[in-house]
Amino acid sequence: MRLVLRILGQGLGILALSVALALVVNAVRPDGLPLLRTSPLTAPRAAPDMAQPGQDAGEIALKDAALLFLSGRAAFLDARSQFEFELGHIQGAISLPVRNFASEFQDVKPRLAGKDAVIAYCDGEQCPLSHALARHLREAGVKNVYVLKNGWSLWQAERLPVSGVRAAQAAPAPQAGPAPKMRQASKAAQEPKASPEPKTSPEPKMSRAAEPAKAKDKLCTDCDN
Repeated sequence: MRLVLRILGQGLGILALSVALALVVNAVRPDGLPLLRTSPLTAPRAAPDMAQPGQDAGEIALKDAALLFLSGRAAFLDARSQFEFELGHIQGAISLPVRNFASEFQDVKPRLAGKDAVIAYCDGEQCPLSHALARHLREAGVKNVYVLKNGWSLWQAERLPVSGVRAAQAAPAPQAGPAPKMRQASKAAQEPKASPEPKTSPEPKMSRAAEPAKAKDKLCTDCDN
């Protein structure tokens, strides 16, 4: 029995030593595997002044943005011009063009309160407006700012809720279907049917033989005289 316990203790000691050694090697290696998976909303981000040009930090995937949209926990800011915004935008989004940030941000700021995320978007893979708007928001003290890259095109491709002139024009008008046959039949049954006109029997025609006889009788009334 003591031999079994000694072997078991040695095995556990070797296993613990192996795990500790593996953790040390993983921590030392530059391409070590992450041990804990963090959410994009809770992952720590570098300060805006330390962010490098072209860095993808702060971007959010479309599926995550859609989940935040459906739960109402995010505010979407459209960085494009007012004209493009009116043509079509993400449903419920707020227009905040980059060129008008200084003059319009104070009016928009109260609408960002209580949101778990603030998502800036524009249109196109190379569109810099959303990143510029996100940078201005961070410098103004707004927390949890993310960029939905090529947001408008991706949002339309997934047929997610949109608003604007183009969205209203794209909505199909309701078409009236054909009237049900049963209604037509009942309508025909309710219409009064015209009663057939009574047929009049033709007047009896006198035979040609009787007509000369009557004429002869008329001529011969004075035959005795």
